[in-house]
Amino acid sequence: MPQVSILIPVMNEAENIVPLYHEIKKYSPEDFELIFINDGSTDDTFSAIKQLYLTDSRVKCISFSRNFGHQNALMAGIDYATGSHIVTMDGDLQHPPSFIPQILEQLQNGYDVVLTKRRKTANQGFLKKLLTKLFYKLINFLSDVPIEENVSDFRGFSRKVMHTIRKFEERDLFLRGVFSWVGYRRTIIPFDAPSRLHGKSKYNFTAMIRLGLKGTTSFSFKPLRISLLIGSIVSLISFLLLAITVINYFQGKTVPGWASLMTVVTFMGGIQLLVFGLMGEYIASLFRESKKRPLYIIDEMINVD
Repeated sequence: MPQVSILIPVMNEAENIVPLYHEIKKYSPEDFELIFINDGSTDDTFSAIKQLYLTDSRVKCISFSRNFGHQNALMAGIDYATGSHIVTMDGDLQHPPSFIPQILEQLQNGYDVVLTKRRKTANQGFLKKLLTKLFYKLINFLSDVPIEENVSDFRGFSRKVMHTIRKFEERDLFLRGVFSWVGYRRTIIPFDAPSRLHGKSKYNFTAMIRLGLKGTTSFSFKPLRISLLIGSIVSLISFLLLAITVINYFQGKTVPGWASLMTVVTFMGGIQLLVFGLMGEYIASLFRESKKRPLYIIDEMINVD
């Protein structure tokens, strides 16, 4: 059993594979396994990993038949990891391998989960910082499980936690929420993220929104309760307006008002569409869970049992 399994989902990171490997080799113990999860890359990522394996048998790879998403790729790595400790990180070198010794030290000191928290990211624009901050504020407001702000998927955990995570069978995976939900003794290591070495980030605004919806619907019914509260308030206001309208009618004070009518109709329609949209997200999540499709399909494996 290797001392540590390092799990790295990659998608179109061909230029980063070799530099990342050398950094990991520099800071990891001699007894490690490095599992790349090739998440439907369309460039030479898989070929680069194959070449590494020919020079170092500690390099392994799980290659998907198509892109299944970052969270599913992490889960595949967790399913096949064999190390005493597990470290997950991204493949763009924005998660510095130089922190691996600190993570392993904390795990050996008795912590079950070691999280890392970004203090700042090099070359990150103001808009991205603002959107990230708003993302965490919104998801923590809506979710019943608190998510630490700027805590990334760069983490370490014990085999005990790994076996617990493997028990999860849900299809809408949000591992940051899962790691918060399971508990265990944990600590946080702050770090400054460098700029990406090669290529472009795959994590855009749309992906952030999608991840936020997945996290919210997976761990909270609060959006539905908020919708119920808003609906109750609007219904009360509508009832009061109706009562005032009836009183004015019998007093002969009614005045035709197209603008006010359209305002009320538009407002009510917007509220209804919002509530139906939220309900639709939960129903869609239930639909995906009920089909029980596999989280990923493996096309090829290198050096993985």
